[in-house]
Amino acid sequence: MSILSRHGLIFPLVLLLARPVSAQRIDSIHVFKQLPAERYTSASANAMAWALFRKGAAFTNVKDDRMATATEAMKSYTPLRHNFRPLPGLQYLAMGFSGGRPFTMGVADDLDLIINFTARTEYRISGMTDRIKVRALLAKMVVE
Repeated sequence: MSILSRHGLIFPLVLLLARPVSAQRIDSIHVFKQLPAERYTSASANAMAWALFRKGAAFTNVKDDRMATATEAMKSYTPLRHNFRPLPGLQYLAMGFSGGRPFTMGVADDLDLIINFTARTEYRISGMTDRIKVRALLAKMVVE
């Protein structure tokens, strides 16, 4: 079982979503607390993030100082072009804001995959050493 439980440690997970988009500063990220149960594709996950945002769904907000830890963790991820496809391991959806502009994101495969749906970019952990590093950073944040 992962050191990050689905319900207990959503806050550290939010921090992983702070990956800069095209070198732009991210102002804040709203991670939605509940992901409606359904089979998601990239397109339906993107649409669901927008629907949750529009209806004012409950979220956890991350901004300011906590972005530094997230940026450090994201150095372990390799950016790739995202091709829309089924996402059976989708765990979280989020709405980020950069310069006041919103963008949608998702986290899948037990933190191994972070997707910026708006920029059609995905970030994957490149190896076991990096996976351990990310888990250690998240565990440290939970303890502090």
